[in-house]
Amino acid sequence: MSDNNFNYDTFVRNPPNPDDATKIFSHESLFSSPSNTSFIPNSFNISSFNVNGLKMYGQTKLEEISTFFSLKHISFSGIVDTHLHPKQMKFLSKRISNYTVFSSDLDTSKQILSSGGVSLFIENSLASHVQDFKSHSSRLLSVDLYFKGNVKLCIFVIYIPPPAESVLRSDTIDLLIQQLTLTKQSGFHHAVYGDFNMYLDKYYPIYFNQPQIASKHIHRLFFHLLSHGYEDCTPINLSNSLGTFHRNDLVTRVDYVWSCPLLKGFALTACIFDAQDICTSDHNPVITYYDMSLLIAFTKLARARQLKRQTRRVFKFDSVTDSQWTEFTDYADNLCDASPSTFSSWHINQMCEYLQSRILKAANATLPSSTVGNNYTPKVPKDLEIITQHYQFLNRLIHSIRILRKYPSTYSAAHNYKWSIHLHRLQNIFQLYKKVFISIPTLPSSLSSCRQDNFKSLLDILSNISKSLRKLYLLQEKEFQDSSIRAHLDDKNNNFETDLSSFIDSALSRTRRCITLDRVFIDHPTQPQLLTDPKNIDDAVINHFQNFVPIKSTPPMSIETLPDRWSSAY
Repeated sequence: MSDNNFNYDTFVRNPPNPDDATKIFSHESLFSSPSNTSFIPNSFNISSFNVNGLKMYGQTKLEEISTFFSLKHISFSGIVDTHLHPKQMKFLSKRISNYTVFSSDLDTSKQILSSGGVSLFIENSLASHVQDFKSHSSRLLSVDLYFKGNVKLCIFVIYIPPPAESVLRSDTIDLLIQQLTLTKQSGFHHAVYGDFNMYLDKYYPIYFNQPQIASKHIHRLFFHLLSHGYEDCTPINLSNSLGTFHRNDLVTRVDYVWSCPLLKGFALTACIFDAQDICTSDHNPVITYYDMSLLIAFTKLARARQLKRQTRRVFKFDSVTDSQWTEFTDYADNLCDASPSTFSSWHINQMCEYLQSRILKAANATLPSSTVGNNYTPKVPKDLEIITQHYQFLNRLIHSIRILRKYPSTYSAAHNYKWSIHLHRLQNIFQLYKKVFISIPTLPSSLSSCRQDNFKSLLDILSNISKSLRKLYLLQEKEFQDSSIRAHLDDKNNNFETDLSSFIDSALSRTRRCITLDRVFIDHPTQPQLLTDPKNIDDAVINHFQNFVPIKSTPPMSIETLPDRWSSAY
């Protein structure tokens, strides 16, 4: 973790890594006896909400935020305010147990009007992917998340002070632009959202009609976002106020969710939620929805199911030798015998089919591969599986000790017996990963000796062990992601717009002579849907073309009048 103020213990407790929190903390304690939709399916969402008044009306505001989260099934929510204290957000996180909160450091300067404060709430199943958290200032924080397939997502939450605090406002804007530039260079999908205290509708005429002043100092943030391909999804308006900010007779929009060029391709829709019925804030939240396929790699499986294939061939890229790769490239070159002038005269679809067929033929002939079922996932290396189990055990043990600290009266002789079992496993961990630890910590042989300081020393030792083991776990997990077959496939898909070789994964089916749709989004004002089931997709496409697409031309008189590509198919 790069931020010295990052509370690691809090992070591990809520939620722990690396798996879903429900798996790790499904038991109240290791010492106890064993017991016991998103608004648009297949999507995740990002919301920005200025609660305005948390300092004055804390209890009421916390209830309102909790209600908003439960109503809209929020995935990521940036909570901002003129005065936002991290302790209030930690208190709220206890009320909303299925979210993890990250808060910026508080600005305690006396000379400023707004102490600022931003927080990011992440639903726990997504928070388990968090790898880094940085509080850049009291008004800007970022959280990095890593997903399988080498997908990196960075979330920025920003509160830009009003024009009255010009120096602080300027510093905050400069800091944001700097961090956006660094994040883009690192190849992250990223979004920035919050209260900008700026009016985009007033800037658009300047940007398009007055380029000589569009990049001036006062406009530099909007200019940077628009000129670098960021997009603010225009919301479908679900608010009677027609904006995100309303006070007296003033109705405007100052809250935004901006998506980077990589992320905006996955944006589905956005809306302004009318919070006046549940909230006393003068701001309405804005919510943007994204296709979950960015985070979960199942697009290729959906396509295989559509083509009624029960198995598929995967190439073992991580075991290809240099000689095999040379043989593959030579074989593919020999198969591509069309002259450059002929190739350039073809339609793009014909180019795709030509390249795909020859590259796949060369790969089948030369590269190592295997046939797997559609539910196939790469096997996790044994070392990674073992360290994951040990890391989960440590976090559950830490959680158990915290329960003892909170309820010391529950301590009994049975705890000592179970501690002796856990102590033996801890000793095995020390021996197995002794290179990770600077020195082997000394653990008490009996829990009863730890009652003098209410288990504080023991908890500190276990937390340090967990930190050390976590570093090794993250390293091994990253190596596995980089080398797995799924990572290679997803990386190829992510490079579709920039890498010519990715054309071999074209959506054009050579066998059925038709476009195969994996996902269809119906952008309905009140009932948007993201369809992934092949039957639902077929029904939606047929319904669309039969009822909504106007017929602007008469059918062709004969097959000969069709374009060459179509006439050959018929």
